[in-house]
Amino acid sequence: MPYSETRESGAWIRNIALALLAALALLGGPAAASAEPAAAGESGAAAIGAFHRSAESLYEALRQTDRLQATRALKELEDAFRSLPMTGIATAEGVQALAGSVTEMKRALASVTPDDDRIEQAAGALRLAADALANPEKPIWLQYRSILREDVRSLEAGLGTKPESASPAARKAFESVEEHYRLIRTAAALSREPYVIERADSVMRYAERVLKPDRPDPKLLKGLPANIREAMEGLFPSGNEEPTAVPAVMPPTWGFTATIGSIIVTILSWAGWRRYRYDRDHPKGGSGGAQDGAGRGRRWLWVIPPRGSLPLAHRARRL
Repeated sequence: MPYSETRESGAWIRNIALALLAALALLGGPAAASAEPAAAGESGAAAIGAFHRSAESLYEALRQTDRLQATRALKELEDAFRSLPMTGIATAEGVQALAGSVTEMKRALASVTPDDDRIEQAAGALRLAADALANPEKPIWLQYRSILREDVRSLEAGLGTKPESASPAARKAFESVEEHYRLIRTAAALSREPYVIERADSVMRYAERVLKPDRPDPKLLKGLPANIREAMEGLFPSGNEEPTAVPAVMPPTWGFTATIGSIIVTILSWAGWRRYRYDRDHPKGGSGGAQDGAGRGRRWLWVIPPRGSLPLAHRARRL
């Protein structure tokens, strides 16, 4: 066989090999990258599970007045908090609220003069927040909607249809609203938009200022229950709305990659067999055949470009 034909056949084989390697690189790249989100998802789920278990252990230890076990559980909870996947929380304000709840729990438990109500409130808020992370579809804190509605009705009844002053019953009802709102605030902040939490905070601060004087302004008392009701209802999803959650990214299965790879290998094998038949039937193709074969080989390389060879604009569209 002349040297030109030998060089042509060798170039064609190299072109097929390069095309095959490029195809495998393009298929193997996404497959390898898809393994990283899967591993990250498993690690994130484990961290959320550890945080949830620690919050439950802390809550139970405080219910049984076991301060030593509560301190240990709080240490475990703080360690688990550092490993939480923050991408699982809808907003930066939610991350801030969760960090604030952990800090509040540490301060309440480490106080020189412990306040049992403060400790219980902080532990309950963390428990609801941890449950919201572990069970985003049906978190426990959503059950407080009916409790808050009852609190607002009690406030409205205490003020009457024409409020002239804030009765003890009305003040007690508002304290109940405050207590339950503080309990669910962090859990709500993990999935609700920041403006919803900010509106509720503003309404509660305003109501506290209105009810603080011994003789509140009757004009301000009149619309107070309606404002509180609207703010509390805004914390909860409507009937056709689900709590916000960051969807898990499912990587493509290996079967899809294997199917595409087998198709490419089949096409390349068929092209090689056609080339072999052509070389066998035309043993003296000459330089023109060599140039034509080399040109076809180069065109094959353009069909499946190596990873990273596309211009930036094309890579952006492909991504």
